[in-house]
Amino acid sequence: MIQVIVTDEFEAWYDRLSVPEQASLDVVVEMLIGAGVALPYPFSSSIRGSTHGLRELRPKRGRSPLRVFYAFDPLREAVLLFGGNKNEELYTRGVEKAEKIWSQYLADFRKKGRP
Repeated sequence: MIQVIVTDEFEAWYDRLSVPEQASLDVVVEMLIGAGVALPYPFSSSIRGSTHGLRELRPKRGRSPLRVFYAFDPLREAVLLFGGNKNEELYTRGVEKAEKIWSQYLADFRKKGRP
């Protein structure tokens, strides 16, 4: 089992979701906790265009358009960066946003003296 960390951006987005949407995401996050880096497609996949090896969680309940960008930190903890609905903008501006959040997370991680 792995640890899951959420960013403020993810938490703010998650709080705006409906209860059924949150439940759908909770299922795939629990799968991530259990499987870690081995979580298979179609529940997890790499993000094309990411220079930092970011991944996305893909809830399948009701063919959900929800996506959560995430990455594994040096301790192999899963960091949920932020989420959105699957559309072209998510994969253009969203990748940039996720990479900025990820870069800041790693900078803070190192400032705290973590590997």
